[in-house]
Formats: sequence, structure tokens, C-alpha cells
Amino acid sequence: MKILLTLLFCFCLNGQLIAQSMSLNDFNQRFEEELAKITQTRKSQTGELKIKYLGALLRLENQAKNQGNLDLVQAARAEITLVETGGKIGGDSEAVPEQLMELRIVMKNLYREYEKAEAEQVVALADKLKAYALNVSVEYTRQNEIEKAVAWQNWSNEVANDDLVGSAYAIVNKPHRNTRNGDNPKQDFHENVRGTPAKIIEEKMQDFEASPRVYRKGKEPEGNEKRIRSSTPSMQGAGNTQLTGTLMLIEEKSISKSGYSGNYKEKSLTYVPRLSISPIVGKSLDPCLVVFDLYKRGSGSKRGIIRTDKIIIPSLSASDQIVIDAGKYEYETEEYDSSFSTYEYKYSTEDEFYGFIVTLFNTNGELIFQRASERILNDYARETPPE
Repeated sequence: MKILLTLLFCFCLNGQLIAQSMSLNDFNQRFEEELAKITQTRKSQTGELKIKYLGALLRLENQAKNQGNLDLVQAARAEITLVETGGKIGGDSEAVPEQLMELRIVMKNLYREYEKAEAEQVVALADKLKAYALNVSVEYTRQNEIEKAVAWQNWSNEVANDDLVGSAYAIVNKPHRNTRNGDNPKQDFHENVRGTPAKIIEEKMQDFEASPRVYRKGKEPEGNEKRIRSSTPSMQGAGNTQLTGTLMLIEEKSISKSGYSGNYKEKSLTYVPRLSISPIVGKSLDPCLVVFDLYKRGSGSKRGIIRTDKIIIPSLSASDQIVIDAGKYEYETEEYDSSFSTYEYKYSTEDEFYGFIVTLFNTNGELIFQRASERILNDYARETPPE
């Protein structure tokens, strides 16, 4: 959106958003100027619409005169007078001749389209700048300039109190509150993306859980973390316009060995697929369904799915960073290789873990992000939410 380019004076340094020298007052003034531009554009459009409406009314009046339809002549003249004196397009709802009513309906629909277009522009501007103000607030907090951080935070929270902004949110039927942890009620999601979003865990955790969890970044349990060189099964799941995500895998092993007549080895293994995400700078992220598909070692039909974990994450602001863990997967193996014969065996209490795919779906059930820990798993990637 071109009008935003003059407002978002920022650049990235070491992955952090640094605000350039624009005061909050200047920022707010530019915001009001952009709102005025949007309003002026709509006034210009509705002014042109009134001119076209007057032309149509004059033509209707002439046709009525030629037909000797006095009632229609009087109704058209009354409507012309109303529009010329600044009355609302379409007039009142009293009964009028059918020909005039048809014109009114057309004009009212066009007027609503302009009104909605203006509201959508205002909402887009407000959302972008709310997210930007939150990022500036976070940066000032990092710099220990708390007073400035609070001021920018308050601007983001209060911008919807502006009459024009509040009206615009109402028109596009979009909630304007800042959606934070635990704010999300049950929503009318896609039939396979329903439920109450999980609460983000804000306290440092030590142990991995058997079911999926979502943590504020830095609060997740620590383990032997391997960063994955992931692949994207399809461009549909690239996610470049909404979020950034990094795949990791927690891999914990406990190995014991012994041997005289052979090599005997026992392993206790724990795997936790992990995804770290944050919205694209300047954007928020609506609730999403996160799906982890875990696959077992093998080839062909043997490389089946072990388990599917899913969790709904709450809305995220542009400054949020979270970590989502699948439930931990544990099993033990025994291996023996005889030193005196060809006898050997390998036993596992569960299927051996091979890799995983993580997929995000929006509330409409649309795939918005997908990564596979192993390229060979790309052909197994899901396209729709699990039932």
C-alpha cells in the first residue's frame, strides 16, 4: 500500500526492528493526514456519483414528461431537489414510482461499495500502523526507554477509538481489539479447524509434554536441539506473505553398550518436533491450526505415518514470537551383533522415528505454511486439515 511507505521508517539490524527518528506526535500526525486522504478520495467519488445520479434523474424526468406521467415527474423533481440540497443519495424510504426506486437501489448499492472500500483502506492502514507501533514499543523496551515504549503501546491500543477508524472496523465487521493470549473465544472455523485456541505458556518449562504445546519464545523446554534444513513440499505452503518459521527437532538419546560374545546396545530415544514462528514484520496472524505429522523409518509402504498431532494457536501480533512443540515421541531399541556367528537382531518397542512435516491452516482451512524435515517426505505432505 503506497500510502504506508512514507510512514514505515524502519530498518532491520541484527534481526531487530529499529525505529528511526520520528516522534510519536509526528507519527500520529502522518496517520491523520493519511486518513484525511482516504476520506477526501471517498468524497470525490461520491461527488462524482451524485453528478451521475442527477443526470439519470433529469433523463427520467424528461421521459416522464414525454409520457405524460405526472406522478413520476413530481417524484423525479423532488429527488433532484433533495440531491441538489445535499440530501443523502437514495432519499427516504417512502413509496415512490418503480422507475425511481430502481435508480435509488442502484445508487445505494454504489454508495455502499464506496463506503466499504473506504473502510477497508482505513482498516488496512490502522492494522499496519498498530503493528508497527507495537514493534517500536518492543524496541524501546529493549533499549530500556520504558516511557516511550508505553506511549507507543498506548497509541496502538487506542487508535481504534478514533471515530473514523472505529466506524471502519464496524463496516468491515472486524474486531479491532488487540488479541492477546487467551482472548480468543470459540469461532466458526472451517469444520476441521474448530476449537478454542491454546493458551501460550508464559513461564519457563523444563519437561517435554505428551501432547502439543505452544510457548512464548524462550519459555520452551531445552533439549538437544537440531536445526533442520527443511524443504517446502509445495509453493502453496511457502508462507512468505504471512509468517516466518524455522523447523527444529529435539533429539535425546541414552545409550548403553556391552559385549564379549557380541556387541549389544540399548537406546532410549525421545523426539520432539518443534516449530518456531513469528508473523511477517508489520503484520498480525489470525488463529491457525498447526499439524505435526510424524513418520516412521522405512521405504515404500513401510514409511507410514506414526501419529498426527494438532493444536490451534491464538492470534499473534506482529511482535509475537512463539514456539510450538509436538507431543514427545519415545521408544527404546535393542541391537545385537554376534562376534562368533552371523546372528544379529534389532528390536524396537515402537516404530523408529524418521522425520516429520508441519503444516499450518487458516480458519478457512487453507494451507498457508508447510515444511518437511526430510525432502523425501514431500510426497506425503497433506493438503487439507485432518478430520
